[in-house]
Amino acid sequence: MQVLATFEHSTFVEIAISELEEKGITAIYAVPLDLRKKEPRLLDSIHRADGISFIDKGMIFAFMFGTIGTSKGFVWQGGPIIWGIAGSVIGFLIGVALNWFLYLSKRNKNQLQLRKGKKGDIILIVTCEANQVSVVEDILWDHKALGLAIT
Repeated sequence: MQVLATFEHSTFVEIAISELEEKGITAIYAVPLDLRKKEPRLLDSIHRADGISFIDKGMIFAFMFGTIGTSKGFVWQGGPIIWGIAGSVIGFLIGVALNWFLYLSKRNKNQLQLRKGKKGDIILIVTCEANQVSVVEDILWDHKALGLAIT
């Protein structure tokens, strides 16, 4: 049987491996995962979306400023249509700029965490007999496995 576990890159992995070897299990494979080397794409396509949208706040601000511009346009020179369109454009640009600023501040914070030594995860594959599965499972959970699967 095979037991698959994921770990954060730490000394707990080494301790778990040495404990498994003490129990007589020698078929142990540790596969480190690489970190992302390049920045993710900023704009989404129709086939891939990451949940980040730059126009959602822009549309909300466009609606609010357009409504205000239209109502004030009845009093101001130029009329409600011109001021409604102008308010919508200004509101949209403010919303997109706000989203862009929030995105940049989050991205810089995430990059700062990566510089602090954040490492990739490790997948540990242990091949053992069916009667050893519970022992292997207990050892891996005791050494802070993130997830576990038995196949």
